[in-house]
Amino acid sequence: MNKIVNEWIEKAKQGLTDLDVEGVKDSGILPERGKSFFPVVSYPPVIMYGDMKEDQLFNNFRNRRANELIGYLHIPFCPSRCTYCHWITKTKSKDDVVETYLDYLIKEMALYKNRLGMDRVPLSSVLWGGGTPTYPSPAQLERLLNAYHTHYDLTNCTQFSVEAEPTTLLGEQGMQRLKVMKDGGVDRISLGVQSFDDQVLRQMGRAHSHAESMEAIDNCRKAGFDNIYIDLIYGYPGQTVEKWAEEMLYAATLDLAGYQLFRLRVKQTGDRKGTIVNLLERKPEIFHQADDVFLMKYLGKIVSEEHGFHEYQRRIFSKQKHTSSHYLRDWFLKLYDIAGVGVSAWSSLRGVFSINVGDKDLDNYYQYIEQGKVPINRGKVLTFDDVARRSFMLPLKNDCLDKAFYKFFVGEDANKLFENEISWLKELGMLEENEEKIWLTQRGAFFADEVTTQFFNPQYVAFDDIRFAPGRRQLIQQGN
Repeated sequence: MNKIVNEWIEKAKQGLTDLDVEGVKDSGILPERGKSFFPVVSYPPVIMYGDMKEDQLFNNFRNRRANELIGYLHIPFCPSRCTYCHWITKTKSKDDVVETYLDYLIKEMALYKNRLGMDRVPLSSVLWGGGTPTYPSPAQLERLLNAYHTHYDLTNCTQFSVEAEPTTLLGEQGMQRLKVMKDGGVDRISLGVQSFDDQVLRQMGRAHSHAESMEAIDNCRKAGFDNIYIDLIYGYPGQTVEKWAEEMLYAATLDLAGYQLFRLRVKQTGDRKGTIVNLLERKPEIFHQADDVFLMKYLGKIVSEEHGFHEYQRRIFSKQKHTSSHYLRDWFLKLYDIAGVGVSAWSSLRGVFSINVGDKDLDNYYQYIEQGKVPINRGKVLTFDDVARRSFMLPLKNDCLDKAFYKFFVGEDANKLFENEISWLKELGMLEENEEKIWLTQRGAFFADEVTTQFFNPQYVAFDDIRFAPGRRQLIQQGN
């Protein structure tokens, strides 16, 4: 084991040398020379939305074509609160609290479909996230699934994915939950394992152990699920490069459909500041330097590729492309709209983005619904500039930019709109293009979030300009 791990580490170091990481730092695209990062999963960033009412989301909606909506449902309950979580969650809630939430959530589904003017909303793919969507009891899950099928048409839905926490899939109740989901049309489980190291799991504030993760995976298989993914986090204090390499080997040999590798997010990206931020302020010395984090990331790539996994979507490694997240494919690549329900859920309809109220006590969410309102309180009407940048960044980051599709969707040539950025990033060896497409090079793919951020309008840049090296500041000063 040690010999293999050491060989991988040396190979990863050589890979980073080949990418010329120091040169990338000098170029100015890495905030704080790689110490910070901002994951690009949407644009404009949701933390920058202003006040909004539901009429602004629905009044201009016209269903363009069937099955160009994807569905999201949010369950805020969790067995414990993770240190790195920046979102609204409720921990260790009793059944009656969950039941009340489901009452209002189902009412919101009816309000939402009525505002869309549909009997049942057709969806191309579905994700239930949280929080922990598998926290409700088996009977509550069954009720929720039945209601979802009542209000949403999943006839042509290509994938129904549910995020899960290992302890909720243990024992008899866990098997009952899995059966309910299987019978309800769920065909993909994304399990929040996060680490196979019990000490790291405790430091993360996770409720489960390594052994419980393995039992949960085994139960998923027993219940008939073959599309099983797990989440793993790298760069957490207490992890070592060697231990991470061993974890990657372990994950790659579990016969999973795939896994998602997340870099630890310290900077707040949601409605609530994770306790990891306080830990950084108190003990900055225990956090990994950027070079170690890059080494862990490259190790994940090496181990995955040597075991037959491919990065079909950024940070998501799969053995077969069709098992990867259809929800993210439809959002990132096809640019479909989202019909989201639940506290702090977000939607996008024809150039208008919105977020539901996100108060921890849930009362505000309930009050909106009691008044017959879809519980929206934040959002943004996208400008042409917003649409043009979003439609460029998301496909580029996760696969490639199809120039013809971009021209059809936006109405302008991508090269015309982003000439300076494209030229600069090609000089840095981050991008390549031909007459049909623009794509990330191996160097660009490794720094995909940072490359994508170069196409942000300066008002949305997550970090102050002074954190960037002169190259990035110069580009901003050129008006791009």
